[in-house]
Amino acid sequence: MNINTSYTAASNNQNRIDSKDQSTIKSTNEVMTESDRRMKILDEKYEKINEQNKRFNDPQDHIYNKYRNPYSSYFRSDLTKPEREAAYIMEMSWARNNKGGQYDFNDAIFRNEKRYDSTQESVEKKIFNRQKVNEQLQDLFSKNGISIPKNTNLTFTIDPNNFKLVVGGSKDESLIKQIEDLLNTTNNTRELFFHIMKSRNDDSTQFTPDSLAKFHLVNQIKTVTGYNLKDLSIVNGQFVTDNG
Repeated sequence: MNINTSYTAASNNQNRIDSKDQSTIKSTNEVMTESDRRMKILDEKYEKINEQNKRFNDPQDHIYNKYRNPYSSYFRSDLTKPEREAAYIMEMSWARNNKGGQYDFNDAIFRNEKRYDSTQESVEKKIFNRQKVNEQLQDLFSKNGISIPKNTNLTFTIDPNNFKLVVGGSKDESLIKQIEDLLNTTNNTRELFFHIMKSRNDDSTQFTPDSLAKFHLVNQIKTVTGYNLKDLSIVNGQFVTDNG
């Protein structure tokens, strides 16, 4: 995986690599998204309604009558069909599991709000995580006395089999070694790898659907069995360990 990027870090007259001062690189950083906000609103609303439904002998039958039986006196004719379906899904989820789980943003509580755009939210979340990872890298470099000349374009190449990072794009071998020694610690390169994977565009040449599926398969096998397929022999179409 190749990552082209530019970083500058202020010099602090420290020329050391100290693991206890490292900022952890996080591929995913917490942010309250619009969908998180709406799910919280729905949970608060339907937790109260669930308590009301429990007063009936058969709560699920009561929910059915409210949203799918137009002949019932409880039928919610004040709602649109999508709003009734959204409420039905939420109330049934609470009735069965005593919690939410299936969320439908067609709920009447959002009737006067702008239509939810999951695509835009995904883009904004990627931008937010990119900014946070940039800040984490800047902080990590600064705390360890690494100063990168302005407009230097560094290439980070990460091997997905062992998450080993190799730096290119500079003739300064001392700088490259400092960065490689610093990032190839704890889970820094692993988190960088997953950050870029999550931030990829649909037309990414680094992560095609086939290469992504292969990576997930190899990673899953390594997690479950401890074996890296790259290190195994192939005999008659099967992967074989050293002991057969």
